[in-house]
Amino acid sequence: MNQWFSRRNFLKYSLATGVVIWAGEEIPNWLGVETSEVSSLFAIEPVNAATAVFAQSVASGDPETRGITLWTRVTATAAARVAFEISSSAAFSSVVLRGVANTDASRDYTVKVQARSRALQPFTTYYYRFIFNGTASKTGRFKTLPAPNANVDQIRFGYISCQDYTNGYYNALAFLAQENIDFVVHLGDYIYETVDDPSFQGGQVRTIKLPSGKATAQDLADYRFLYKTYRSDANLQRLHENFAFITIWDDHEFANDAYRQYTTETTTEAQNRKPGRRQFANRAWAEYIPSSVPFESDQGPLDSLKIYRSFVFGKLLELVMTDERLYRDGPPCGLADAQRSLTPGCTNLGNPQRTMLGSTQKRWFLDKVTRSSRIWKIWGNEVMTMQFKVLKAVVDGAGIPGVTIPADLFATLDQWDGYPAERAALLSAIRNAGVKNFVTITGDLHTYLAGYQRVNFDAAFATSDAVGIEFVGGSVTSSNLAEQANAFNLTAAQVALLFQASNPHIQYFNSVTHGYNIIDVTSSALVCTMKAVSTITTPGGSLSTLKTFRVPRDQTLLQVLQ
Repeated sequence: MNQWFSRRNFLKYSLATGVVIWAGEEIPNWLGVETSEVSSLFAIEPVNAATAVFAQSVASGDPETRGITLWTRVTATAAARVAFEISSSAAFSSVVLRGVANTDASRDYTVKVQARSRALQPFTTYYYRFIFNGTASKTGRFKTLPAPNANVDQIRFGYISCQDYTNGYYNALAFLAQENIDFVVHLGDYIYETVDDPSFQGGQVRTIKLPSGKATAQDLADYRFLYKTYRSDANLQRLHENFAFITIWDDHEFANDAYRQYTTETTTEAQNRKPGRRQFANRAWAEYIPSSVPFESDQGPLDSLKIYRSFVFGKLLELVMTDERLYRDGPPCGLADAQRSLTPGCTNLGNPQRTMLGSTQKRWFLDKVTRSSRIWKIWGNEVMTMQFKVLKAVVDGAGIPGVTIPADLFATLDQWDGYPAERAALLSAIRNAGVKNFVTITGDLHTYLAGYQRVNFDAAFATSDAVGIEFVGGSVTSSNLAEQANAFNLTAAQVALLFQASNPHIQYFNSVTHGYNIIDVTSSALVCTMKAVSTITTPGGSLSTLKTFRVPRDQTLLQVLQ
């Protein structure tokens, strides 16, 4: 190693490779440099300018047994060399790892460090910070994963989705940042590519003006600007500072109801094909999300990122995260709004070749779930798996004046309802493999739901034929069904009544508030607590518990605790 590093070429090597990491506080001998040549990078001036130098603060993600991905962004105008350190103490009195990372305009001055070292211990809390030009960032905190074969008593995490910046304040994230949890799962819609879409962004509590001047992100500068704006929020920063994130995307990181490299902005597929824009969205996600997923810039938009991955928490839990946008087929019945939402469907729904996951990811997913030796298998899923219809008989029986429908209608075919053959195949394979303790966590719908997954949702409902349990979380801020206009001018209570009566597998429905879910996992049970904030239109507010459910081990059963 000494022949590779000298006083002359250490920092040159560092710039060329991006990151150099070493254990402990002292510069190791193998670097071949004197301490004074590098120590200046870690020098901290007494004046604190963290908010100016590190405007988006810090973040961590994709925890490993002996690893973590660290993230920040610096305010700079030229290639920058940024130091970082990881400590077992918040005062940095016991530094475990140190290193130097490099950034420049090509990555929008973001810094991403994948720190993997035996110096990091399993299931241990660490603290980290970045240092640039004498200024230290705020201190971040993360927890590593347990060893793969460890006996773990409990894992506790929060999950969130759908944080439309323009639609409200991130009060929910302020409360989540105070929870006693191990990590955070983000199920997508971290940003919204639109900044003023009246169909679902009517509130405009906070405004955004894109560099392009358009209402929808068009290029890399627009997508980067969105992430910078979202990450300027103090509550989102605090949540990132306190916990490592495990993140996937949904549609709005690229375009509403997106599939592969297509938007659904017109009814002509050729006009919706946007490979360049898809690649811009991929790149910005890779730059700004604290994930270990590499961005392959020499690959096309369908291959430059592979975000599906899994995480093992000792013998207790395996978390399997999927991508339900990059490989899915387009809408089954057409691109018009009436063919995608509140639609009776079409014969193409039964096409067994239609896919949401794609063949490669589908095989990977089933292998992970059916072969996992962990007690609990949790699917981090983007769009709801449970059937979501409104039945003509229920509407007729409700007798709401002026409200009639010609047939049973799917609420939206952007969910797994648009891919029922693949859904049935997945759930059948899981059932036939004898998988127990299968639970799905979902975002996207801006609604709190709890219910049962079934191979055949049209059969008479019985809990005995359920394959798994699904918990859908409400949005952080994005418009829920109570806040969105509907064709029949129904009240929120009427909407809830019609949907619950039409879908007996759904045991709980609430689409009038915002917040997050907490998942507690032990060897004997999984508990989901749904929490809501009192307001998103002004900062602050209060927090309340909507509902608490328990799933006992080896039983596909929803028990209401509160």
